[in-house]
Amino acid sequence: MVLFWASVYGHTAVSLVGGGTARVGDPTGRLTSRESTGADVQRSNFEAMFDQTGRLWKTAMLYAQGHGYEEEGIGEHRVLDNAEWLDKLNILDFLKMMGNGMRLGAMLGRDTVKNKMEKGDGMSFSEFTYPLLQGWDWWHMYREMNVQVQIGGSDQYGNIIAGMDAMKYIVQNHATFEGQRPPWLSDDGRIEEESMPMGLTVPLLTTASGEKFGKSAGNAIWFDKRMTSPFDLYGFLLRSTDADVERYLKLFTFVPIDGIATLMEKHGLDPGKRKAQHHLALEVLTLVHGEDVAKTTRSEHQMMRNPNLLTPSRRDDTLRSSYGSQDAATPQPEPPTANGDRTKSIMVPQSEVLDRPLGSILYAAGLADSGSHGRRLVSSGAVYLASRSQGADRELTFVQIKDPMHKVEAQMLVDGRLLVRIGKWKVRLIEVVGDEEYATIGIVER
Repeated sequence: MVLFWASVYGHTAVSLVGGGTARVGDPTGRLTSRESTGADVQRSNFEAMFDQTGRLWKTAMLYAQGHGYEEEGIGEHRVLDNAEWLDKLNILDFLKMMGNGMRLGAMLGRDTVKNKMEKGDGMSFSEFTYPLLQGWDWWHMYREMNVQVQIGGSDQYGNIIAGMDAMKYIVQNHATFEGQRPPWLSDDGRIEEESMPMGLTVPLLTTASGEKFGKSAGNAIWFDKRMTSPFDLYGFLLRSTDADVERYLKLFTFVPIDGIATLMEKHGLDPGKRKAQHHLALEVLTLVHGEDVAKTTRSEHQMMRNPNLLTPSRRDDTLRSSYGSQDAATPQPEPPTANGDRTKSIMVPQSEVLDRPLGSILYAAGLADSGSHGRRLVSSGAVYLASRSQGADRELTFVQIKDPMHKVEAQMLVDGRLLVRIGKWKVRLIEVVGDEEYATIGIVER
């Protein structure tokens, strides 16, 4: 978001994806070394992040224009892969130009290094040199693209400081320039004061209660639609507490401050309608997935706010609305399947549900990776089942289940369906059908 703001105000912004440094692994903030991954996995992860970053820039700039920022005034942006230059880096040149100037005392004195050496599993040489590679990235982009400011999370403070020291050392001791002297270099071979490298860190994101953002009970948030659907993302943001929503609007949207203040005043008149949360969800989805997806997702949520299950069966392929309750996010009727696509509901044969332990049902429905994973989800208190109240409105409420061997009986079904909530905001609809009917329908394999 800091890069997006810089761009809309005319600055050139660069997003750097570590296709090269991913092979080393950043040890920042960790007491144990990262597990090694295969080259194919690393490459696949890099390609996904690189593509996602590019798409995010595209949707973010269209989103900015929707908030009145003129395209002509928006600065250039680039998405780079540091393997482009690190793959060509000669180890001797690297040690000569940078290694000689980096003092071990200063590097060993950083908290991240001391903690890993004293409390963790030690510091490998490759981990120790990671800040130098990050510094070399900065030097390359500073020299070739005039990138003066590096922005990172607060856990990157030490790496950014090391990069600043490295750049100053290289310029003053080893840098040579063909032809005209760069404008940022003084007569005595030092960086001009106004061209000094600068670092900016931002706090790592937590909720008002101190929890890490999107990390509860397997509910991590992804930009990839196949891993977190737009509907799920909307539901997650809709669950934001009143203590968090104003801050999130300021952090994740281009809504003007006075507009946020007005919205929060309206929200305060009737917090139960969650006007601020709905607006946050719409804005963030526009930023991440584009305006069309955001509007479609909002419409789906509006249709699904009925507190009952008066919806046609998935077998008719006309599932148009669903269910809701005051203590749960608007549900998501699109569970993952084996190929990453999502379907309107989960269809499971009756024999896999009735009189079966809840942990096993989660696996049968594709909501857990295995039976043991399903049992762990239940035991951790992450699973809730919906039941219909006895009142006139017969509203659905969610009840936490902690016994993984809890068996589902026929009377627990609502209109032939089992409604499950996993964590705080993932809601899934399991349609229970007869075994013979299930065998004739033909569905995507789990």
